[in-house]
Amino acid sequence: IVKGLVNLIIAIMVSVYMISDHKNIFYNFKRVLYAVFPKNAADTTRKICRESGTIFLKFMYGKALDSLIIGIICFICMTIFKFPYTVLISVIVGITNMIPYFGPFIGGFPAVLVALMTGDLFHALAVLVFVFALQQFDGLFLGPKILGDVVGISPFWVLLSITVFGHFFGFIGMFIGVPMICVIRMLFNDIIDFHNKMKELDT
Repeated sequence: IVKGLVNLIIAIMVSVYMISDHKNIFYNFKRVLYAVFPKNAADTTRKICRESGTIFLKFMYGKALDSLIIGIICFICMTIFKFPYTVLISVIVGITNMIPYFGPFIGGFPAVLVALMTGDLFHALAVLVFVFALQQFDGLFLGPKILGDVVGISPFWVLLSITVFGHFFGFIGMFIGVPMICVIRMLFNDIIDFHNKMKELDT
């Protein structure tokens, strides 16, 4: 836990310094890029980096919106069913929902634990079933729908990217699978458009 907290503090500090100095970092990256590569290759690389960054930002926005909706739904339903500590459990479920695949299980554990501490076994089982059903709804319908609309791909590709990248790269692959498949699709479309343009020029 201490090691994780230290890494978190260091990561936040580095992120703050990088954000405050981002113009200088981008300027030096641009200088090196144009010094190493020809102008056309450097322009293409900058375009790919810019569009990839936009895709990742849209993914984070979509995931945050999805988690917010799940947290609100959890709060409303738990209030209707009169579960204890609805606000606390809803916040935990919403925050952990940012973590793909494993997030629902991480969020469900403290919810069931709180239900056991404040109620009986029946309430704990009811909370477990409710959280499981809510996360299935999010994982199979709401999440792919929101992420698909935000990043511009169908829910099928969202589920496929999480499954494939998760299989090959584990937890990190599950998290970056959706934006990575969008970047790959963007590069593939650019390559196809380039070859079609070259054929038209040859013709």
